[in-house]
Amino acid sequence: MDNRVKNIVVLRLNLAIWQVNVMWMKSEDSRKIAWALTLEILLAGAYVSLTRGLFIIYLTSIGYSVDSISFVTLSSALSSIIFGILIYKRPNFIIRRIKAKLITFHALERLTWMIIPLTQNLFTILSLYSIQLVSSFLINTFISYIIYGSLTEDLIRDVTAKRSAANGVSSIMGFLAGTALLAFLPPESKFKYIFIMGSLIGLVSTLIVATLNVSHLEGKMFPEAVEEPERIFSSSIFSIVFFSSGNILGIVWAPYVIRYLGGADYIASLMSLAGTMSNSVASLFWRRRSFKSLHFGLIANALGPILILVTPWPVAHVGINIYTSFTYTGASFITAFLFARYNRWFGAIKSGILLVLFNSCAQLVASITGLLIKENFIILFLAALSAKLAASLLASLTIPETALIPENLARTYSQILYNSSLMGYQMGVELSKETIMMALRFLALLLTVIILYMIYYILWILINLG
Repeated sequence: MDNRVKNIVVLRLNLAIWQVNVMWMKSEDSRKIAWALTLEILLAGAYVSLTRGLFIIYLTSIGYSVDSISFVTLSSALSSIIFGILIYKRPNFIIRRIKAKLITFHALERLTWMIIPLTQNLFTILSLYSIQLVSSFLINTFISYIIYGSLTEDLIRDVTAKRSAANGVSSIMGFLAGTALLAFLPPESKFKYIFIMGSLIGLVSTLIVATLNVSHLEGKMFPEAVEEPERIFSSSIFSIVFFSSGNILGIVWAPYVIRYLGGADYIASLMSLAGTMSNSVASLFWRRRSFKSLHFGLIANALGPILILVTPWPVAHVGINIYTSFTYTGASFITAFLFARYNRWFGAIKSGILLVLFNSCAQLVASITGLLIKENFIILFLAALSAKLAASLLASLTIPETALIPENLARTYSQILYNSSLMGYQMGVELSKETIMMALRFLALLLTVIILYMIYYILWILINLG
């Protein structure tokens, strides 16, 4: 039996096992997992709003520039990406002792935020934020695995939307508290109180995670081959490009409003609050929409950077954030819903890891962009706009579910994109090998010359001594 036949057998076996698991999970257990995960995010949303949601504002308030903020997010994102790639290559880490690992990293992430406001040192903040991001990566991977490994496509859509809406409601409370505390607490201590309060709320959500029953996912099989790699590739490229646009705005928007437009720091927090309220409504609005409708949200979201650039009043950016958050939520559901559909043959483990890895890669791209361009706000917003337009183009031409062209033509373009990228990658690898071999040969030649020189030098000394 050749490798291709073996791979097909493994894929079909995985599909059969997934279908059996889903049938088993359709009853009371699936509802328990759905409600537990919704309740977890209901508390975690407030925690995130009071910690990570104010992190950029905190760095701005202690004097960090856009390039310094980008350096912190770049290095931290890089560490989580490296870790994510290792997990993707060796997913056995995810399918063993799931509950114990989830609880451990869930608590560790929250405890890290208690320490961050105690220092202003760049490398200490960088180290702590890296720990937080890696922990967050693993938490999201485990939760995505639980969702994609336990539920059907329709239930995945439903839980994704409910979690997004619950996260929005909770985040609203968190941002209201954060905005009030930023406005009234003493400047020298306000972030300490806010981050500690957020961490304590987050630890309560850890107790909810501890109630999950995920024994059915322990040691679950996963496919080693991908049945339709071109579809995964196109969806992945789209996701990274689109999420990069959002991350670029996330890095640059608050400093732009505070520094360039002269807005107060609580206005930046109010923007986050308004955006979160919009996200809650949008989650319920978009959850049952077709892929074509979600694509419309993607196109509409591209107007965001233009509106930001032409609006000079800080308070008006609150309204802009309502619009961008509403449309961004719909566009972001494209990725979640696509992988809910691919889950049957791609596998819950790899789907879960990739979904989290997309955000880490997007953060890395955004951080590099901010680090290189620094505080040239116009170019940064244009970069975000370009990414949004590129994502819309990819969705229009290479993803059959969202394409504005016939589905068979979109599949062809997807295959061309995949083959071209694969060929480029292989050429790059071969070129890298040749470059490395040439470098090694040059080093060997240089070392030989140095050794010969030393031998002749020693002989010359011996002859002169004689």
